[in-house]
Amino acid sequence: MQGPAPTRFHTLLLPAIIAQSMIIGGGYATGREVVEYAGRFGNRGWLAVAIIAVCFSVVMALAFELARLAGAYDYKAWSRNLVGPFWWLVDILFLTMMMLVIAVMTAAIGEVLQQTLGFPKPLSLVLALACVGFLSWRGSGFIERAKTWGSAALYLGYCAFSVLVLTAPVGEGAAAAQPPPGSEAGALEVTIAALLYVAYNVAVVPAVLFCLHRQTRRSETFASGILAGLAMTIPFALTLACLLRFAHPSVMEAEVPWLRLISAAADGRAGGAALWIAIFGVVAGWTLVETAVGSIHALVHRVERNLGDLPRRWRPASGELTPTQKALTAVLVLVAAAGLSTVGIIDLVARGYGTIAWGFIALIILPLFVVVPYRALRATR
Repeated sequence: MQGPAPTRFHTLLLPAIIAQSMIIGGGYATGREVVEYAGRFGNRGWLAVAIIAVCFSVVMALAFELARLAGAYDYKAWSRNLVGPFWWLVDILFLTMMMLVIAVMTAAIGEVLQQTLGFPKPLSLVLALACVGFLSWRGSGFIERAKTWGSAALYLGYCAFSVLVLTAPVGEGAAAAQPPPGSEAGALEVTIAALLYVAYNVAVVPAVLFCLHRQTRRSETFASGILAGLAMTIPFALTLACLLRFAHPSVMEAEVPWLRLISAAADGRAGGAALWIAIFGVVAGWTLVETAVGSIHALVHRVERNLGDLPRRWRPASGELTPTQKALTAVLVLVAAAGLSTVGIIDLVARGYGTIAWGFIALIILPLFVVVPYRALRATR
């Protein structure tokens, strides 16, 4: 007996929500990535925004279409259909990026909760472990619901923070340090930075694959891909607008620029800076947990796909990890990432992300532009 037919929400919007909830952590939650890949170019950063929006939409549409054409809804099967015998290189690339993302999330959780709610960093890590472990224990259905409602709250939260910053009077300090006009950075440099940003954020694809099985037509994959691209870019644009309004060095060089922006903009507002910073701590903390959960959920799903390769005596009888095993795997991954997070957010974003982006261009983006049109043409014939 078949279940109820999928709704337009589950077919078109849910993949965009999952993708947005993955990318918003770390980069948008702290603002650090926006500084690195657009804010430092001043007003020319808007060229980066336009390139990012178009490229995100195209790449996500192609990634979704590959999943539909191949019936590949986990990233082992998806990468096999993309690069064939070189799938294991994609595996290494995704796993490396996943650990890097979770490390950034871990560092950001400690930094945000310490500066906003006054929590010691060890306590922040314990809270993150508990949240990630609980969500992973509850499974895919619960994660879908949590991300749906959580993402709606996050969008409202960041829209509120953006309105707060964009409507605040610019003080003398900020006025004296207006953003650079971007004349020193040429269009080529801005374009390369935007493409690198899109490239390493292709790492969100594995976390979205599990909910793509409802898409049955090319029009659905392309519409959903475009929605995902726009959903992933809007917070970037809002953050850039806020950064250009208060482009003081103390903001642009901070590990969590959003904290400095809200502190500068909330002075004299109802409730004062303390209230707004506390709200930011709660919203950003949940954002970071969402991203960590999505990454770890994709990793656990990948582990389950490999259980069949193990000797029979080592395989779980059900062929799947138990909820407790999933939760323990999530916690262990987060603990390992905590060690990597000691490098610091700024270096992880500037060096780690930028370097690994070239691997994604070679192994994911370029093959997508070749394999998907070829498979679509063959399917049509």
